[in-house]
Amino acid sequence: MKKEQLLHAITHYPVLYQRKTGNTHKGTFGTIGIIGSAEGMSGAIVLAGKSALKAGCGKVFLGFAQSQLPLPFIDSAPELMLKTASALVDRQDISAWAIGCGLGLSANSENILLNILAQRDENQPYVFDADALVLMAKLKSQISLNQHCVLTPHPKEAAILLDCTLSDIQNNRVQAAKEVAKLYHCWAIIKGQNTVITSPKGEITINTTGNSGLSTAGSGDVLTGIMGSFLAQGMAMSDAVKSAVWIHGIAADILVEKGIGPIGLTASELINTVRDVRNQIWRLTQQHNADYFE
Repeated sequence: MKKEQLLHAITHYPVLYQRKTGNTHKGTFGTIGIIGSAEGMSGAIVLAGKSALKAGCGKVFLGFAQSQLPLPFIDSAPELMLKTASALVDRQDISAWAIGCGLGLSANSENILLNILAQRDENQPYVFDADALVLMAKLKSQISLNQHCVLTPHPKEAAILLDCTLSDIQNNRVQAAKEVAKLYHCWAIIKGQNTVITSPKGEITINTTGNSGLSTAGSGDVLTGIMGSFLAQGMAMSDAVKSAVWIHGIAADILVEKGIGPIGLTASELINTVRDVRNQIWRLTQQHNADYFE
């Protein structure tokens, strides 16, 4: 990272370098439950899970929306713990949840989401993304969210949530984000160039990192994993949401600076860069001399 990027991160996203040291263990850094990946879409929560791990979460459970596990373990990330969604929902040791990556729109997927919402601890953080958002629009009358929840739609999903056209969203993304937050009583993010972040009170933040390389399959799953990871680690919703969107974008910018993209940039390539960025920020705060930049 460039010096100005590091200093910007330290100034505006201090939670990225605030990490406990000393007598710690994997439980110190939280446990996330990620639910999604219906049959044919198993990679979605794998991307989210790898992102959660490398963004600093201590333990990551994946819950597949399938009757049986599609595979016994993930070769490239054996640290990920695999369960069916129905089994994972009943765990009591989850610090934060991320729901929707590759969830699908079947009756089974709808039942999984309804079960999650029925059992939801109102004081726990939840990230809802992708197919979960489409189902939530359908189940609107049965849904009650709060300030511990965040919806992360791209413009088309935002249009479904608000029952309007894609043009309505793109013509006034800030207003659309406010309307999603108000309607669902939670945080809302409308992804895309200059991602709009809105609090339940309608406070707006515009993120300026990122580039067209993020317009690729799985990019949103990576963001969901990062955001859920930060929440599982105990970051406040405001900090977790804004920091996740920023680091997701800066990872893409760094890769493009290295000549990796924007054409052909893949979502999985973002993950190690996110880890690198967070460690660079952390290391800088451990240094007390300008030689770090030489």
